[in-house]
Amino acid sequence: MEEIINKLTDYTLSLKEALKSTNEASERPLLTSHLAAAAEMYALLHKHQDISAIESIVKTEIRGHGWSFISGEAGTKVANTWVAFKDATGLKY
Repeated sequence: MEEIINKLTDYTLSLKEALKSTNEASERPLLTSHLAAAAEMYALLHKHQDISAIESIVKTEIRGHGWSFISGEAGTKVANTWVAFKDATGLKY
């Protein structure tokens, strides 16, 4: 569970950095939505201490990341930290 929390932390901080640095107004709602989902995943993992508690959110976020693009270096970091987190969960899609 510790590795999953660490990867979720990296992902959340990369989203925060991207939100702070983006010049694209169209990216702000997307980043805010991903941040909200990350916060919900934190809460559920803390409360239940079980990866199955976030399975539906992870699946929804996979679709969201597949349809969206965040520009620049920050976008690349968001994508990379998302993949690292998703892989750490071990959830099958």
